[in-house]
Amino acid sequence: MSEQPSESGGGNGGAAKGRCTSFKAVDWKKVWARISKFIVTNFLPLSFLVAIIWALAWPAPGKACIEVTIGGDIHVIQGINIILVFFISGLVLKTDDLAAAMKHKLGLAFGLISILFVTPCLGFALRVIPLNPPEFAAGLALFAAVPTTLGVGVSLVRSCGGNEGLALLLTVASNIIGIFSMPLWLKALLGSSSDLDSVSVDIPDLLARLSITILVPSVVGKLLRELPPFSRHVKRFTNKYKTAISMFSVVMLAMIVWQSLSGAQATLLDQQFVQILYVILLAIGQHLVYLFINFAALHFLFKLPLVDLISAGIMSSQKSAPVAVTVTSYLTSSVSKQGLIIIPAIVGQISQIFIGSALAKWLAPRVKRQKAADAAARLAAAELDGSDDAKPGLQGGIDLSTLGSRSMKSLTDTEADVEAGAAADAGPGPKGAPPILAPGTAAQ
Repeated sequence: MSEQPSESGGGNGGAAKGRCTSFKAVDWKKVWARISKFIVTNFLPLSFLVAIIWALAWPAPGKACIEVTIGGDIHVIQGINIILVFFISGLVLKTDDLAAAMKHKLGLAFGLISILFVTPCLGFALRVIPLNPPEFAAGLALFAAVPTTLGVGVSLVRSCGGNEGLALLLTVASNIIGIFSMPLWLKALLGSSSDLDSVSVDIPDLLARLSITILVPSVVGKLLRELPPFSRHVKRFTNKYKTAISMFSVVMLAMIVWQSLSGAQATLLDQQFVQILYVILLAIGQHLVYLFINFAALHFLFKLPLVDLISAGIMSSQKSAPVAVTVTSYLTSSVSKQGLIIIPAIVGQISQIFIGSALAKWLAPRVKRQKAADAAARLAAAELDGSDDAKPGLQGGIDLSTLGSRSMKSLTDTEADVEAGAAADAGPGPKGAPPILAPGTAAQ
């Protein structure tokens, strides 16, 4: 009887010791590394989420920031945030591959026409959807009129195995041309709306503001990157601190969203949940419609090579939330109206990221298999042409049956390696998962 407490105590002590040993066995460095990787990879949606929660739960700081104005309608802090976003996008923009991408004329032409002239047409249908308040429909139409993303699209194209140079060229060209096309589209989509009493589209004023806050900072950043004596130092700095710079740019964008939503907090909380749900579903549907139309046209009508098809299809289906939020601040001085209009752009940007990540899992293995097949075909052609010794039953000194056997084995082995790699990558996420960072870099 006297030994039972001791055995019980020994048992409890052993269990406690086991728990302690188990706790110590956890490699906290690896745990923190995984957490850090997750935060960096998903920094844009996480930043948006924090901005939304903060704005709705405690709007006072955001309201105080957005109420700092000059001339009554120029929001100083928000304006600084916008300028920094696009200055950074120019500062980190690498254009080394643009010259090579120019030879992909069909993909470039299709992408620009789709981004700037075809996809905005969906705005006319979105604009007449009877959402309440009407600012939700206006936000969907506005999001249709803006150009492609400044960096998210390029990252997704890279993850899918597409033509990254073509994606970058479409990004640069569409955003420059978009500064001049957006005012015209917005006038057509929103200019005659009687239900948007505080929203006005003044084309010269909008063009001037877009040039000052988007074009000029981007050009200045790019010039600093390319022109001596700063170029060497700027490139070294941006390469060394690439992730930190991208995350800072995302923080600037999140601050714009945070200020706009803080000012509209009371109005947002008054809205029916079902109306907000409609906006979320429509923003997701908008992106899916773009993907279907663009990929179908590129595959069935233009029959582009797979890597060019992926690049043109993804970039033509993306829309830029940073540009949409910037434009919204110029359409109305009403902070509550701004908060309502930017909701579709925020939802749309996040849906593009997650839908694109799912596409990468499906497309990347196919690109690898096609490249393996092309390599096997080139090897077969080289072997056929590599010898002049022609013998009966032989072609160029090579036994065709043996060659076919070797080529098929090479292709089969390569496909097996690709599928094994894809299966390994499917654990935590797709190989080369897009670094969802700055909108000007990849959220841009």
